Amino acid sequence: MVEALLRDGADPAALDRNGQTALHLCCEYDQRDCLSFVLSHSQSSMCLEIRNYEGLSPLHLTVLRGQKDLARMLLDAGADINAMDIKSGQSPLMHAVESNKADMVNFLIERGCDVNSQSYSGNTALHSACGRGQVDTVRLLLKSGADSSLKNYHNDTPVMVAKNKKIADVLRGRGSNQICVSVSPHGSSFTENGSPSPNHSRGCSPLTTPHTPHHSASHSPKAPSTLVFPFY
Repeated sequence: MVEALLRDGADPAALDRNGQTALHLCCEYDQRDCLSFVLSHSQSSMCLEIRNYEGLSPLHLTVLRGQKDLARMLLDAGADINAMDIKSGQSPLMHAVESNKADMVNFLIERGCDVNSQSYSGNTALHSACGRGQVDTVRLLLKSGADSSLKNYHNDTPVMVAKNKKIADVLRGRGSNQICVSVSPHGSSFTENGSPSPNHSRGCSPLTTPHTPHHSASHSPKAPSTLVFPFY
């Protein structure tokens, strides 16, 4: 029926009482086939960025509902991956973080969204993830180029809105995984997460080089020193 109506001149940009177009409704009700027909219509591209009365584009709706397939269809049709909603200025990535949709956060980053876009209040996705205690999302955002020095309009950086110490440690580089390199006269050995290698019993702690006690010449071989390289 959708296909027949579009073929006979139905307007895909027509709004219902909530300001929603056919594209909005396809996304709201998870109608993949109908969305495909509407997107294939020659005039549907102009509807991709129409906001409903809540200030949301069709892409915002798919993100809030975690509908990756529909989001992919909209992006392939030319939807703006960084589109700001009208009410708060939040991008799809920010909405994904605030609705705790980790899969959608990953998807949007893979599709090349701007991880440092700021809302009307100056907040970034990293601010939101820190404020909600989402440790894994914070790590992902940092790995994807999120700038932890950006300030919102209250002059707060992400670490200043961090919900707990673990988030703050991740931002400061102390809560990440590590690779420890033990250097000895017999070569180097590697361990992860601070665990000792088979040849060395010394562990390591984040961002520190363990103290090596002084040995006199009468003692045998010098104890290895340990270097720590944090990574996300």
